[in-house]
Amino acid sequence: MKSISKTALSFVLALAGSTLATPAYAIVVPYTVDGVAPQQFTAPTTPPANAPWGVNGYPGDTVALQSYTGTLDLSLGTSVQKINSLLWTVNYTYGGTATDPNAWSDIQFNLNASREIHIGADTALLSQAGSLSASWDNDYLGLSSGSTVSLFDQGYRIDITPLEIPSSGATSFDGDNPWVQPSQDIFAQFVVTQVPDNMVAAPEPGSIMALLGLALISCGSPILSRLRSKAPAVLE
Repeated sequence: MKSISKTALSFVLALAGSTLATPAYAIVVPYTVDGVAPQQFTAPTTPPANAPWGVNGYPGDTVALQSYTGTLDLSLGTSVQKINSLLWTVNYTYGGTATDPNAWSDIQFNLNASREIHIGADTALLSQAGSLSASWDNDYLGLSSGSTVSLFDQGYRIDITPLEIPSSGATSFDGDNPWVQPSQDIFAQFVVTQVPDNMVAAPEPGSIMALLGLALISCGSPILSRLRSKAPAVLE
């Protein structure tokens, strides 16, 4: 009977240890990245009356970032996820001088694309910059890679780095101005690691109770048998 009891107890203890050492299953969580309101880039020089499109004919390009909501699998490792859509509308931008529309030069603009990302109850600021160039024959737009920020959710650390969109020229000029360009997806690298204090996942309370019950059943039977064998006989 002792050997059976020890074997059962060893099995239960091994099962409990295995349960305690098993990491938590991956969790899928939603994330949201805010948008950036439309920014219109008008040249600093006011066109003269004799400019080809007149004084008010050069409103400049408009750039915006559309908000995005996606899901992230908190499996340990690296993934690339969409975070926004880049929206760009091309319009005439004046590159001449205040008196001579023919003294044309390229105009450079800096784009601030900072916005917040939200995962669970945690929020971080994604810092990313862009550049817009307006030339005589075409306009060019691109985004640089952003700084890495970290968020924490359910025992996981998530490092997020916005990725670069190389500068490229406008491609759609159908019809009259303004010319809406095809939207471009903006991506970020997500690196998921586990916070050291949460490396071991605790089993659910129900699992613990089940293991304790199994231990009592396995070990209790021989104990009860021994107690019954030692009890004094009842005199008739």
